[in-house]
Amino acid sequence: MNSTSLVEATLAMELLSETVPERALITAANIREAIKELPRCPLAMAVDFDTLSRVWDLERVGMGWERRFDDSDAEFTIVLLGEGNFCYDIVVRLSGRTMMWMPRSPEEDFINPDLVDLVMEHRGLLRTVIDLVGAMGLPFSPAFYLSLEDWQQEYAETTFNEVVQLFGDGKDRPQRPTQLPMNYFRKIDTGGINWLG
Repeated sequence: MNSTSLVEATLAMELLSETVPERALITAANIREAIKELPRCPLAMAVDFDTLSRVWDLERVGMGWERRFDDSDAEFTIVLLGEGNFCYDIVVRLSGRTMMWMPRSPEEDFINPDLVDLVMEHRGLLRTVIDLVGAMGLPFSPAFYLSLEDWQQEYAETTFNEVVQLFGDGKDRPQRPTQLPMNYFRKIDTGGINWLG
């Protein structure tokens, strides 16, 4: 769900479809779309922190700007690191843990892998970050799917292209001859054919 690789996401969906109900997989696919469409930090906001603090009820604490939330599942705090209209990262404090929103390897993951379980357990966390993106004046328009087939069709070509990039298109490999020489096969007494090459 968190991997930037469509091949990994598609493979995971295929494997999970044997044991997980389709409705749960569609939900996971839609959450992946939402996470994928969130702006990546560091980012320039359409407003500065003084304006954002008034719009989104942020409080200046030390070097960051923070806001506490009392969700139905848990209390959590969002801390924004940045100055002017530039946000370096988002920090989440929840269940006694403090985690950066952005992953260590942004080319592999959309968000910090440690946050994925918390996003799934506490739906208010993702809703809050999406609300924050709107307050920052940034676009957010993920696609949503009603069936797993819709999701697979949407990404079929992109997944195929990613597979070709990973494994090559076969142009470098020697091509199979269209007609094999007869000495590659020999008949044996049982009537079967053995491969000798």
